[in-house]
Amino acid sequence: MKDLPEFEYLWQYLDYWANKDEGYTAIKYGSEEITYGEFKRSVDSLAGALLEMGVSSGDRIATVLPMRPEYAYTYLASSKIGSITVPMDVRYRKAELSRFLSHAEPEVVIAIDSFADNNIKSTLNEVKADIGNPEFVFLNSEPYFNELLKHEPIERPLSKSPDEDILIIFTGGTTGVPKATLLSHKNVISMCIGELSSILAYFGKFERYPTLVHLPPSHVGGTTELLSIGVLNGSKMIFIDHWRPDVVLKAIQDERIPYFGAVPTMFAMILSMKGLEDYDLSSLELLVTAGERLNPELIKRMQKLCQKIAVGYGSTETTGFATFSRPDDDIMKFAEGYVGVPFEGVEIKIVDDSGKELGEGDVGEILVKGPMVSKGYFRQPGETEKGFTDGFWVSGDLGYLKGDELYIIGRKKEIIRVGSYTVLPMEVEEIIMKDQRIAAAAVIGMPHEIYGEVVWAVVVPKPGETVSEEEIIESCKKELADFKVPRKVIVRESIPMTRLGKADRIRLKDEIMKEISE
Repeated sequence: MKDLPEFEYLWQYLDYWANKDEGYTAIKYGSEEITYGEFKRSVDSLAGALLEMGVSSGDRIATVLPMRPEYAYTYLASSKIGSITVPMDVRYRKAELSRFLSHAEPEVVIAIDSFADNNIKSTLNEVKADIGNPEFVFLNSEPYFNELLKHEPIERPLSKSPDEDILIIFTGGTTGVPKATLLSHKNVISMCIGELSSILAYFGKFERYPTLVHLPPSHVGGTTELLSIGVLNGSKMIFIDHWRPDVVLKAIQDERIPYFGAVPTMFAMILSMKGLEDYDLSSLELLVTAGERLNPELIKRMQKLCQKIAVGYGSTETTGFATFSRPDDDIMKFAEGYVGVPFEGVEIKIVDDSGKELGEGDVGEILVKGPMVSKGYFRQPGETEKGFTDGFWVSGDLGYLKGDELYIIGRKKEIIRVGSYTVLPMEVEEIIMKDQRIAAAAVIGMPHEIYGEVVWAVVVPKPGETVSEEEIIESCKKELADFKVPRKVIVRESIPMTRLGKADRIRLKDEIMKEISE
């Protein structure tokens, strides 16, 4: 990509494009358009304000924001002063915000006052003492975020090293606290260059293509694969603050978007829409997907939108993609689990349960090493030790190699993927177990035709007690994001256990699947 400059720090790309063409549109959000010059000035002013608030190198700045300009300002400003952005989902409720923010211990929390029916400001004030009493800044009430943008701009960036962390993204884990993945300037830029290079290979040339930024900041795809790639490419970025297929399609039509990325679930939703044929999607030259295996029927349906389809493989720990398909690949291989070849500088190996490397075609656990691989988890040495070995990320996914081609066949992990979101069973189980009438609970992921998986819960009441499905679902709705709330609750007399006395979720799921198929 000879037309794309290569820098060590993410903010350098913003400065480069602002200096090169300050009047070029950087962000479009609703009817508002923000140029690269305005983007940079807002970032520099916010950086100065954060420094005056006492934020220093390594401190965390948490956000509870949808994908809108204020998040982009915060992320880039934080990266300029050596602090770390910790994005939270606007659908998180009390239990989640308390758990995640108490782990991150932010100096500052920047939040929207409310989103849909979620009163975020009220919840944050409830948990403030539990999360270290950070300073709060709100978009719509005092202290106002916009006041920070009136500050004198920072005189010079304070970044010290490309290995300095700029993001913490929470992902699934094996303990009560989901894993807080640390991502650095180097991680983000390496992944962005790898993915952008792979996408541009399908186009055959470099351009400042308009980019749709439609995933939430708390999802690695939203912050790195969409927002960060947009900044690297100097793109016009069209921000969408919540997922709605009709809004996405209208943006593709109106802005003449050439490529669009989403998980298969999202494509299935779009293709099931009434009135799909009313949108002009002729600008689409490439669809990009990952996260779930494509089935042959969905591939054929996707080709009605666009003939070219690309897939990749990665995770939060790899800052997004680490592999990507090639323009001349047979797309029907995607139905076999094919997810592309490694980016330049990425090493993939397949190992057995003892860690021994396996040969070509042998199925084992996938390990990934490369410049976009995280150094580990924030304040979780035990999880870091389990999740990384000799510089390799231990994926928990099963697959095999054919030459340099990677194929995925399944997951060892018990985490549940609801569309593009990750749900940790224990998060939901902890909420359910607050009910004193319940002796045991286990949460599993069950197949769903749109979302891939949805959450189901199995509960065992204490002797003499009774509980209803409706009661448990309602209690979860009060404390959890909607994608984590069980779609179904089954009341049983027992739950299968492992030899260590833990709920055997794999065996339980098998039993439930057999019961509903009879």
